[in-house]
Amino acid sequence: MAVALSPHHRAQLIPEFAYLIQSPPDHDVIIRTLSRKLSNELPLIQGDLVVAGKDTLTAFPAAQMYPVHFRKTYYPTAFHPPATLEFAKHEKIAGLIDVPPPIGATRNSFRSCFIPGVPLSRLSPFGLEPLEQNLAIAAKAEPGAMIGLWHLLEQVAAQVRTLHHHGIAHGDLFLHNVIVSRSPISICLIDFEQAIERETALSDEDWAEREVLDLEEVFRHALWVQASLGAQPGSLGERSREIADRLLGAVGARCLQVIEDHSTL
Repeated sequence: MAVALSPHHRAQLIPEFAYLIQSPPDHDVIIRTLSRKLSNELPLIQGDLVVAGKDTLTAFPAAQMYPVHFRKTYYPTAFHPPATLEFAKHEKIAGLIDVPPPIGATRNSFRSCFIPGVPLSRLSPFGLEPLEQNLAIAAKAEPGAMIGLWHLLEQVAAQVRTLHHHGIAHGDLFLHNVIVSRSPISICLIDFEQAIERETALSDEDWAEREVLDLEEVFRHALWVQASLGAQPGSLGERSREIADRLLGAVGARCLQVIEDHSTL
C-alpha cells in the first residue's frame, strides 16, 4: 500500500502499517522514534514517525491526507511555548518557500509532513574541529562530490534569502535542519520553532545580524567547498569570502589563500 508523506513524496507501507491506515486505532501508533531530548533523565522533547489514530484524524483534517507523519511532543518539563505558535510560523513559511504546510498542533504537540531523506550535515564531510582539518579534507575531496554539495548549498541559501526578503529569519539554520531527498532530488528546510519576524521590533542592525547568523553555517561550508574547487561566482561565494575572518577566525586567511591558489592558472 502506498501512502502520501508530503505533496512530493510517497512510500510503500508494510502490511502491518497498511492495516492501521485502513482500520485506524483510537490513538496514534509510533512507527519509529526519530529523536529524543532528555535533561537529568527527564524527557523534554520527542520526535516520532506515527500512524494517525482516530482522535488525530478527527482533530486535524490534513492528517487524513497524510496519515503517516511526524509528531513532535513537548513534555511539561521542557517549559516550551505553545506548539500552536510553531504551527503558525510553519504555516506562514510554507506559503513562501517549498515547504509542506503543517498538519496540526495542540499546546504540547506539533505535526508536520515527514520528508524522507538525510540531513545535509551527513552529506558534507566538513564541520570538524580544529578547523584546519577541513582544509585537509577539501584538498582530498572528489570534485564531483564538491560540485554536488555546492549546488545544494546554493539552493539552501536561495530559500533562506526568500524568507529574509519576506521579513522572516529561520533562527536555527544548521545543516541538520535541511533534509535532502533523492526522489525527487530536492532540499527542504525544517524546524521553524525559533523563526522570528522582522516586524517584532528588531532594529536594522539586529536584523542584519540575524540574516548573517541564519546563513553562517552555509557560508562556512561554502568556504570549504571553494577551498576544494576554487572561487565561485554569485552571492554565496562572494559573501562567504567577504566574511571569511568572521566565519573561520585565524584560519580564514589561510582558507582564502587556498581558494585563490585554486583560482590562479
